Amino acid sequence: MGEIQTETVASSRRAPSGVVSMLARRREILLLGVLLALLTGVSLRVPGYLRNNYMNILKGGSINMVMAAGMLPVLLIGSIDISVASTLAFSGAVAGMLMRDGYIVSTIGMVLTGIAIGGAIGALNGVLVAYGRVLPIIVTLGMGYVTRAMIPMDWLLGLNKIARINLTDSFKVFFLDHYRLGLPYLVWFAVVVTLLTGLFLRFTRIGRRVYAVGSNESAALVRGVHTGGIKTLAHAICGAASGLAGVMWLGYYNSVEKTTASGDEMYVIAACVLGGVAVTGGYGKITGVVIGALMIAMINSAIPQLNVGNSMITEFVKGLLLLAAILLNAGLRRFARRRELLGRRV
Repeated sequence: MGEIQTETVASSRRAPSGVVSMLARRREILLLGVLLALLTGVSLRVPGYLRNNYMNILKGGSINMVMAAGMLPVLLIGSIDISVASTLAFSGAVAGMLMRDGYIVSTIGMVLTGIAIGGAIGALNGVLVAYGRVLPIIVTLGMGYVTRAMIPMDWLLGLNKIARINLTDSFKVFFLDHYRLGLPYLVWFAVVVTLLTGLFLRFTRIGRRVYAVGSNESAALVRGVHTGGIKTLAHAICGAASGLAGVMWLGYYNSVEKTTASGDEMYVIAACVLGGVAVTGGYGKITGVVIGALMIAMINSAIPQLNVGNSMITEFVKGLLLLAAILLNAGLRRFARRRELLGRRV
């Protein structure tokens, strides 16, 4: 009789809403609803907004989307990398210098160079975090300062910058003027990177270990996971994505200098957090990251068209969305944990 009463009490304490339970498991659905609501609201204020600006949203969000896809594995292991924007600038500057001086003449050479430089920087971050046991924010903050400070050195750009005249004609038109299925290559690079990241994390053994390290590093270590190697790999992936983003930036803007992408690391982290990625590690999906990056790109595109002259309004809206996303994610996680405990009848 006591068991029946206990079961009845536990059942009555279960969260009543199946919808909330579904959102706790699939937070991307709620985020997609928010994005659609924002699009609807802006379209009502600016007729034809989406029709006239969808391509600019995709182009403007592609570079940050690539960096956000690289940031995802780092956040999943419970780490962080705030040097991504500096890695972008440094990789783009080195690749641009090599093209300027005639060492690289092809677009594929630029892409591979950017990935290699960024991957090396990310791997160094990972080694210092995993084996040097230095806090990730300290390591990547220092790496950001170092890489950005090297750009104006005489052996690299000096007081100059990489400009359109320093690039080959084929590279200048590759990312924007070459289309497939109605989309420029700039956007296709983002599509491919996000798709590969999602497949890697979901269907490979190493990808599952990334989640395991972020969920419970001690348990993963007991299970035989080489946690140091996973951490290094996650940071290397992040750096490689940032290096590729540097080449994409150069192809999009045809210019790189010391201040390039300054502050964009916050947009990248915001895209991940908006997408439901847990900053403490262990939870996050590439679909949410894509939606978060598109949301930020849409805000950047929409605010000027709403006749808001103050650019700080854009930052204000982003900050509100970010805070709302953090609070929502925390609430959904608490709800999911409570349902799990109630399901065990503890």
